[in-house]
Amino acid sequence: MSISLGVLSVLAPHVAARIADKMFFTPMGLPRPDSEMPYYESATHSSIEYGGKKVAVYRWGEGEETIILVHGWASRGTRLGHLAEPLNKKGYRVISFDMPAHGDSEGKTTNLFEGSEIITQIYEQFSPIRAIIGHSFGGMALSNAIHRHNLNVKRVVIVASPFTMNYIIESFRELINISAKVNDMMIRGIQKRFKESSDLNIHDLSVDSFAVELKMPFLVIHDKEDKDVPYSQGEGYANSLPDVEFVTTTGLGHRRILKDPEIIVKIVEFISSS
Repeated sequence: MSISLGVLSVLAPHVAARIADKMFFTPMGLPRPDSEMPYYESATHSSIEYGGKKVAVYRWGEGEETIILVHGWASRGTRLGHLAEPLNKKGYRVISFDMPAHGDSEGKTTNLFEGSEIITQIYEQFSPIRAIIGHSFGGMALSNAIHRHNLNVKRVVIVASPFTMNYIIESFRELINISAKVNDMMIRGIQKRFKESSDLNIHDLSVDSFAVELKMPFLVIHDKEDKDVPYSQGEGYANSLPDVEFVTTTGLGHRRILKDPEIIVKIVEFISSS
């Protein structure tokens, strides 16, 4: 696809821009791996509705306070399911969900704005919320939800997450090999739709534009060798949030960091501390 889009960028830039626009909002449909099935099977399954689509919701355990888990792009709510048991043992109810076009949820496309709105809907249904934990795209979505809806969350955990919209756009451009001209056309189209649907500029969703306003304690975790989201993005959170603990790892990458035993202990201790 990247080669054909590179050619289209020269021969038919408007066509390339339309294709790129669609790809920007369309996650790769990956099946749920066997490693997540124990968490899928142990969860209580339900759903909510967002934008006329069914959003799959998973619940583990009960408790007076709730922890929300938010997965990354092209992933599933059960990707963070291994955190449910240690959090249940601390007395928390744990909730996760599949974003639209992911896992068991309906839809073919989604975006950062939708993710933040669904997090807010989950927040309202399962309050009081003790903490929200987000991986990758999920960390950016939860930051937007907290900022835009003033969510009363005691603690937040961000793992391997993008910090700026500029990084997301530029890395996507490089991934699909489109020209700067086509990239600009794509962004103008996205900007127009965001303005019409939500009265937002896409860069309003960039965490660097509002990080200083997020006052609750944050735990930010990032690996120096993350090849999906560079370490500098984690540093952006660490250098901008008013109340932040920054944990750095080496050699765990973008995904293995989630299941590292020391990281799991650190997350649970951070959330349960007063």
